[in-house]
This record gives sequence, C-alpha cells and structure tokens, in this order.
Amino acid sequence: MASFHFSAQIIGRSKGRSALAAAAYRSASLLRDEGTGQEYDYRRRHGVVHSEVLLPDGAAPWLADRQKLWNHVQKIERRRDAQLCREFNLALPHELTDAERRELAQTFVRSAFVARGMVADLAIHAPTDNDLRNHHAHVMVTLRKATGQGLYRVKTREWNSDALLREWRGVWAALQNRYLERGLHPTRVDHRTLAEQRADASGRGDHVAAAALERQPEIHVGPRAQNAARRGAAVPSQARQQNLRRPKDGTWRSSRAGEKRKRTVDYRRIDRGNRAAFNAQRGAHAASKMTRMVVTTQRRNARLRRIEARTNQEIYAIKQALWELREASSRSAWQRLAPAHRQAREAYLARRFSHFQRRSQLLRLLLGRADRILAGLFQVHTHALRRSRILNERSLTLRGGATLRPAQRPGLKLRLWHED
Repeated sequence: MASFHFSAQIIGRSKGRSALAAAAYRSASLLRDEGTGQEYDYRRRHGVVHSEVLLPDGAAPWLADRQKLWNHVQKIERRRDAQLCREFNLALPHELTDAERRELAQTFVRSAFVARGMVADLAIHAPTDNDLRNHHAHVMVTLRKATGQGLYRVKTREWNSDALLREWRGVWAALQNRYLERGLHPTRVDHRTLAEQRADASGRGDHVAAAALERQPEIHVGPRAQNAARRGAAVPSQARQQNLRRPKDGTWRSSRAGEKRKRTVDYRRIDRGNRAAFNAQRGAHAASKMTRMVVTTQRRNARLRRIEARTNQEIYAIKQALWELREASSRSAWQRLAPAHRQAREAYLARRFSHFQRRSQLLRLLLGRADRILAGLFQVHTHALRRSRILNERSLTLRGGATLRPAQRPGLKLRLWHED
C-alpha cells in the first residue's frame, strides 16, 4: 500500500555541501562549478526517470538552465556557512503509473513552491532492486524569490516557518489521495501521526482502523545502514547533534552562540545500537498486540452467541407456555383458574415474549457488527505478522555474530542469542 513520506532538509556550506553537486546527482547530469572549475558528472547514474526546472511567472528565462541556476545561487551566497537551498524528499504512490506520478509531482511543486516565487528543480527517481515500490521525487528549491533579473537579494524568511511545513504536508497527502481515488485505488495516505489517526478513528467508531494503528512508529533505516547490511556488516548508532525546535512564533532571537540552539541525541539509547533490529522488535510487539486483540474479540463474540442461545431458549419456552394457556382443555389447571388470572398470566407472558424478541434482534445486530470487526481484525493481524516477518528479515547482523530472530510462537518478543 502507499506510504506517506515528506521530509525537508537544508543544503548548506556549513556541512561542506554544494548545490551543484546535489543537483547533478539528483538529475543524473553533468554540472560545472564556475567558481572552482570542478565538474560533477553523474551521467552514468541510473534510475532518474524525469527531471526539469520549474519557474514562477515573471522569472528570468535563463534560470531554467540548471547549471546557470545553481551557479547563480552559489555566487550570491557568500558566507562560508550559507544556506544554499532547501530540498524536499517525496514518496510517490507505486499504485499509479509513471505518467500519473509525474503529473502528481508537477502539480504539487507548482502549487506549493513555484506559485510562491521559488525556482524548483524536480527529479523523479525509480525504485532500486531492494524495494520495487520506492518511487520518490527530490525537489530542490531556492531560498530567494525569482525575479526578471535573477534571484532576489534578500531571502524570504517566512518560508522557514514550521506552520508552512505542516501545511505542505497536509496538501501533499490530500493531493495523493485525490490521484489514488481518481485511479480507483482503495489505499489512502495520511500525514498525521499514528496517535492522531488512532484518536480520529476511535471518534468515528471505526474500531478496525483504530486497531490497525495500534502500534509504535518505526525508526528510519538509511541507505548506508542498508548497504552495510547487504555486505554482512553492522552500522552502530551514534550520538548526534540536532537543532532545537524553533519558538512558537517560528523565529529565533539573535544569538551568537549557535550551540545554544542544538542538543545532543544519543541514538544508542533510543534504538539500542541497531535501528533495523529495533524496528524488528517493534514489529513483533505490534503482531503480539494484534494477536491478543483478536483472541479477546473472539471470546467476546463467543459470549454474545451464548447469550443469544439462552435468549432463543427463553423465546421458545414462552411460546410453549402461551400455547398451553390458550389451547388448554377444560380439565387442565389453567381452565380452573379465574378468567382474570388467566388474562393476567397471558399478558405477563406476552410482555416477556416482546422483551426477549427485542433482545434477540439487538443481539443479531451486535453479532453482525462483531463478526465484521473480527474479519477486519484478522486482516490487520495477517498484515502485522507479514510486516513483522519483513522487518525481522531486514534486521542487521549484530556484533559478535549475534542475530535477531523471532520466537517459535508468533506474537512473542524477539530473543537474542549468539550463533556458534
């Protein structure tokens, strides 16, 4: 099924990066840095199915030339720690065709970025051998508005706001769902967190969807770790510095001490030293939780069926009593009672019969709903077990030859031991 991914990063000189090198790699082209004379040649790179530069209205036509565009960016950004551009990484639905994916990416880039005055360098990549569903797009956008003479001399700071980034994520999810619905595909994507989606599903009364979202988010495993795993090596996690969240207004106050805006995150304590193994453990925990949920639902359904059986027995007994009362012979005990007593007894039995009939109808309604929920839970459970198996197969080889394997019974926690 389609998955949502929308990430943003800054390409800047502080980390030794070059906008020309990034653009050449993403578009599989040859670009020359006019300032240093260095050439970045990635023409032998495979997997780039489409690339183009999109310009806003009124922009200089020469900005559509990729080499001139990024040379112009690197020329006007003079600081040694300058931010050169912003890059967005978008996951494209594998259910769509190549033409639909290209149209989807172009529509979003034009409406979200180009319409605001940015110059956007779009490159669409085909999936690699490790995952044939990994269609994605890279979008490099300028940090300054485009004019008839080039890029504006002042950066547009409001493009850096967290509120705008959240808006873009919502627009990207809605646009993907529109294209999936147009292509008659049942799958949908959602940009919200799992907790937000689960709360929304519970509020709607969709218990199956809420159960499917009853899991912990997984940690991203980058290409470096995946390539190392294919070679049989392990890439241990490290402690890294990350920027702190911006204040609520989305801007920083002036400060010369850049380290005050950073924090150290020890990923070794978060993922226990290995991201793929940590994801495998979370997948096994989700499968175990779904197993318990299915068993609990089955027990509740069995209890409802026992109540339904007793209710039907009561209805049959009341019918028999009413028949005996109405069809009794002159010698029976019912006929020897006073007419008022017989009428009171018949009215009592009629009330009980009506009560148990309504109870039976309600039980049939509840059992039909419970069966539908159980069928949905079985599908979610099967998907959770399949996902757990895939995550376990992707788990990296640990130090000392240790390997992460699932226990014998499905749904239990993963066990760790050393191979001989």
